[in-house]
Amino acid sequence: MKLCCRMSSSSPSTSSGGGDTGSKGMEVYFHLPAFSKVILHVTKYPQHPVNGVLLRKRSKDEDNSLNKINVHDSIPLIHMCKYVTPMMELALAQIEQYCKGSKYEIVGYYQANQSLNDNNPDFVAQRIAEKLTEVNPNLIVAIVNNSQLNSNLECAPFNLYQLMDGKLKRKESKMTLLPDEDGALSTVSALIQAKAYRNLIDFDNHLDDITLNYWVNPEVNEQIKQLSS
Repeated sequence: MKLCCRMSSSSPSTSSGGGDTGSKGMEVYFHLPAFSKVILHVTKYPQHPVNGVLLRKRSKDEDNSLNKINVHDSIPLIHMCKYVTPMMELALAQIEQYCKGSKYEIVGYYQANQSLNDNNPDFVAQRIAEKLTEVNPNLIVAIVNNSQLNSNLECAPFNLYQLMDGKLKRKESKMTLLPDEDGALSTVSALIQAKAYRNLIDFDNHLDDITLNYWVNPEVNEQIKQLSS
């Protein structure tokens, strides 16, 4: 059954990673802009499935090893219909061009399903992961745990997956919010309460008005900066 809203009134206190996988655990560091935009995207469209990509800075000095991944920013993509393949391909092509001209590269994909109780990757996540893994074999997939969403976040509501043996499998992981856990959760909760999600632009919005900058979201960046200072 499709639910009209995925926001719940309370959130259980749970760990933000975990699962059943391979030999070594993975450390994933979500920087505040990346974490904020994912949550604001999901919050803006509670009646729809949403998705987007996760970016990291290209840097020889920073540790981006196989088991340590930094997520510096995120780009919201689609909320109207995540199954529209031509639109998704166009969005990914635009982001690829954006990354070539910037300091970023795609390190992951995020998705929130429509139903409150559906917190597993579907065939859409599988297909997109397969495409993006061609460029980055260490790609992570963050599926939003809808039951942990509310206006006072207690944890990062993500389950992390990676493509292994041709299938998306839950990845044993330690997830860290930066600059610090309490500060990040407090800032994003404040952004939700201030209705900053109204200013968030995704690719669907960009199609309606091509002057809207969905890959940077400058207005939201400014709000994040103000509330975290």
